Amino acid sequence: MAFEAAAADHPQDRVPVPLAVWVCGLATLVPFVVCSALFCYGPIDMRQVALISLLAYSTAMMSYLGGIRCGLEIERARPRWITLGLSLLFPLAGFGLLLGGLKFEPAWQLSGFLLVFILQWLWDVTNHEGPAWRPRLRTLLTSGAAISLAFALEQALHL
Repeated sequence: MAFEAAAADHPQDRVPVPLAVWVCGLATLVPFVVCSALFCYGPIDMRQVALISLLAYSTAMMSYLGGIRCGLEIERARPRWITLGLSLLFPLAGFGLLLGGLKFEPAWQLSGFLLVFILQWLWDVTNHEGPAWRPRLRTLLTSGAAISLAFALEQALHL
């Protein structure tokens, strides 16, 4: 009963995600799943390529997510410096983690990406701006990416 009352108080929370956004969003998970599966279960000679691909794709997606936040902010009449700056930190973190392979083991890189994705998700769902459906979609997509990264992390810990 309490949930139904709460949902009735906030009908914008139940706005459906547009089909095109669902399809494109779910498509972004395919490289995470494929690269993680190849790294964990693929032929030995494919594992290094799969890991590099997973790290590079994570960097690209982190840049994309930072760009979304930045794009939402620059649409405001008075963009906030702090939000613009923080949105740029996520792509820089991804780039740093990608380059971290020169100094750190893959487990550290994967752990870092997992942490950065979760931090980006926390920011997006607690300081929500944009369409009402965005936090729900971000939760699902971040979960898919995080699960893929967690499987790869488990494999990297046993190398």
